Amino acid sequence: MSRRGLVHVLISALVAAGAAPAGAAPRDTTVLTIDDTDNDNLLEYAPGEDYKIIGAPADFRPPRHGSILNFLQLSDFQMIDEESPGRVEFFDTTQRVPGAQPFSAAYRPQESLTTQITEAMVRAVRNTVSPVTAEKLDLAILTGDNADSQQYNETRWFIDILDGKKKVDPNSGIPVPGCEATPGSIYDGVRGGGRLGYYEPDTSEGSSDGDGYSPRREENESETGRDVTMRDFPGLLEAANQPFQSIGLDLPWYSAFGNHDALIQGNSPDAYYGPYGPTNQELARPEFQEIAMGCQKVKLIPTATDVDQTTVDIVPPDKRRCYLAKDDIAVDPLGILTGSPCSASSWIEEHFKTGGTPVGHGFAPALCDPRTAKTCAGYGLPASAEANNDGYYSFSPLPGLRFVALDTVTDECGTIFCSEGSIDDPQFRWLREQLELATSLGEYVITYGHHTLKTTRFPSTDPTEFPIHYGKRITSRQQPTNVSVETLEDLFCSYKNFLVHVDGHEHENSLREHKCEGVPPPGYSNVNPFYEISTAAHLDWPQQARMIELIDNGNRTMSLVLTVLDHGGPPNPGGAPPNLDPKGHAPEQVQRLAAIGRELAYNDYQNARSSRGTREDRNVIIVLDKPWTGGSSTR
Repeated sequence: MSRRGLVHVLISALVAAGAAPAGAAPRDTTVLTIDDTDNDNLLEYAPGEDYKIIGAPADFRPPRHGSILNFLQLSDFQMIDEESPGRVEFFDTTQRVPGAQPFSAAYRPQESLTTQITEAMVRAVRNTVSPVTAEKLDLAILTGDNADSQQYNETRWFIDILDGKKKVDPNSGIPVPGCEATPGSIYDGVRGGGRLGYYEPDTSEGSSDGDGYSPRREENESETGRDVTMRDFPGLLEAANQPFQSIGLDLPWYSAFGNHDALIQGNSPDAYYGPYGPTNQELARPEFQEIAMGCQKVKLIPTATDVDQTTVDIVPPDKRRCYLAKDDIAVDPLGILTGSPCSASSWIEEHFKTGGTPVGHGFAPALCDPRTAKTCAGYGLPASAEANNDGYYSFSPLPGLRFVALDTVTDECGTIFCSEGSIDDPQFRWLREQLELATSLGEYVITYGHHTLKTTRFPSTDPTEFPIHYGKRITSRQQPTNVSVETLEDLFCSYKNFLVHVDGHEHENSLREHKCEGVPPPGYSNVNPFYEISTAAHLDWPQQARMIELIDNGNRTMSLVLTVLDHGGPPNPGGAPPNLDPKGHAPEQVQRLAAIGRELAYNDYQNARSSRGTREDRNVIIVLDKPWTGGSSTR
């Protein structure tokens, strides 16, 4: 493919853009937080934050021996292969192009460090216990965007990090004649300022930074209007691509789809057609797979004033960068996936290639095989999910409690931006059946998925999914034809056994109360106000996870205890204050690299520092006017 032809395909695509060691003492944000306490754009330890109490006096504490279940929420790793030719960093607003650009978040200065950030979180949380009951974690749920661009190698990185006992190699690219690596470096992604406009951690070597990425805060503010400081970390990009040994969660963990797991860079569905044909398999599209697995990486596109500005670099190709189909192995009549791991696997199938538990990580229940049984006593992967290449399922971690995982990805939205979510009708009807079944069995229900209820609002062009269901009863983007169609909020407000919905996607800590106000549609009621828990991304500041514990208060009420957790990287990775010496350090240790990733994310001028949320969004105890009926909670 010609250089100009490659640019043309990439422009069409993206628009495909969207845009402590394992034995350390447990620590959570009730003990210490991480923040910039002295306004120097560097982070340090700050005082811990006590719980905010909802539904009880401010001095209320649940009983120490009342724990029912203590689980972990991990969200938005967005494990990035930053060297992939399939990425579209050149569409980001960091580029020096005349006029405002409509695209952002296609490039982040910390994106080469996503594997280390996630590993540092795993090392921190595996030793964490409840600050209230001292109980260990029972399981973990992932609320999507585990990979960044549905690539095979990104998917394997997060699975191997969570499983542990694996050598994780964040580097990609296998040199072949004519497609060798960058001379003198194992890093082949974007970097450097000038015409390119990216972060350069080695400006001491004579390279410059892009707008907003300087160690000099006054320069960044004059260029972007944001007071940020991007210190130099010599050798960072090379260190980030060194292998490391994963430790593992040592917990059962359950996965869910996010838009980045199933769409090119979280937006474009164009890696596959489908479901296709009588077998409902997905059909591989060669032009997109060829770019991702190839060796031409576009780092800059032409501007309106200089059409000769295109920069295409040669990088080592890698078939492990292939785009995975969601569920079934893809139909590939042209053989474009031949020799790649995507020719014989899918995103869901990779969850069966695991050293962790349970096998399939939710996509198959522990007691039955989805290849021979579509359901298992009401649990597991339903037939409708497999038929539609979707990933929703349910499981019961203990008597009296049911978890329901939702697949909110909009596979076909009629545009090249399918980043927001929806629920198709087969899944919605199945969810209602799950709530009814849980009611008959005396179970409470917790749901989780990727999109928040307010961002579950995208239409679909697939008639097999109609009618499409949204998250909230009232949303500014709701289509007129869908106003009367039932929503997730309608369902949750109508079942008194529904407890809480857990999600991610918006990259911020938030706690939303749904009061179930307004007139419900026929057949629904307002008997069950509920809460929605959203947790920040690992990719962006503040790079946090959340512990969620359900506790029996012993007085016919229960508590939800929400505790935010930081990863194990220290607040400051080292180096003198930037006004004295703008250089930090970039050793190869995982925790130090994760610390650098947090600092870069905090100083990324495109990121909102408000993503930590308010005190009411972080450490919170919610008293629920519901009795625990599932048996003894004493552990």
